[in-house]
Amino acid sequence: MEWLVAWLPWPAYRALDTLMSQGGMIMWVIFLVAMATLFLALQRWLTWRYLPSRRAPAPGEREALVIKAEYLRSLNRMERGLPLLKALVMITPLLGLTGTVTGMMLVFDGLSLGSSADPRQLASGIARAILPTFASMAVVLLGMFFLSLWQRQVRRTLQQNQ
Repeated sequence: MEWLVAWLPWPAYRALDTLMSQGGMIMWVIFLVAMATLFLALQRWLTWRYLPSRRAPAPGEREALVIKAEYLRSLNRMERGLPLLKALVMITPLLGLTGTVTGMMLVFDGLSLGSSADPRQLASGIARAILPTFASMAVVLLGMFFLSLWQRQVRRTLQQNQ
């Protein structure tokens, strides 16, 4: 976690460290999935900006096939990261659920060991257990937004240029 100190200002690092320690180890996995989702979204955005426009060639023009091949190759590059983004969107809720189940197991394990059943401690433990689910839902919403955005862009581009 020392590498985060170099990247984040102190208050942001402290808040992130507190959040991650409350949610357990699964929160770091959810954090990595969120970073991968943002990376794929940024990569797709940069790729989309350099997508060549398909100009309508004159009939009988020899380079028409070369232009069309280059255009289809660039569209293929555009769709390249979408299956990975789909997989991340599908896996993230399961990661959150896993974090919640393991957190609830720790809460009930603490109760079974004979510690007092203080309602405040129980509520605090349950809130900590639900934290991974909340974080995973936020990451899923972000991933679904970018996934639907890029799928719509690819579909629209293919329909316009056929």
